[in-house]
Amino acid sequence: MEFENESEFESYLRGLIETRICHNHPDLVLFENKKAVDILICRNGENPALFFLEVKYHKQSHGRLGFGSSSGGGFQPEIISKAPNYFEANLMWLISGEGHSDNGVIFTSSSVIRNYLSGGSVGEKFNNIQKKIFREINGYNEDELVNRIESWLVNS
Repeated sequence: MEFENESEFESYLRGLIETRICHNHPDLVLFENKKAVDILICRNGENPALFFLEVKYHKQSHGRLGFGSSSGGGFQPEIISKAPNYFEANLMWLISGEGHSDNGVIFTSSSVIRNYLSGGSVGEKFNNIQKKIFREINGYNEDELVNRIESWLVNS
């Protein structure tokens, strides 16, 4: 499945989460607004928690799969470099890209992302995820992706 840009990919993912996961779990709340992360989900009930999803979509015309600001700042680089325990457990990445749709959508942790940092670490500017992630990490089709996200949200 190809998308025009990251916003369209994010809208698709939000639709999946809302209709195929939150609809079946009334204790899950998908937030519309975003400041720190792309998608924020709250689990209410006996075991409340917050879950964060970072969405990345590679456009071949951009040449890079960047994260954070062009000056190297932002929430994403800080999470990757500092590796706080809370975000290691409660933040996942959803990655796809133009020309990589046959691989499905990658659903992975920050610890895996660290293995694919261009230059091997978070830098002062232009942080990127190496495109070889598409060759080395298996993505999921829509049904598998929904099952993985749902399991993470409900069982974490």
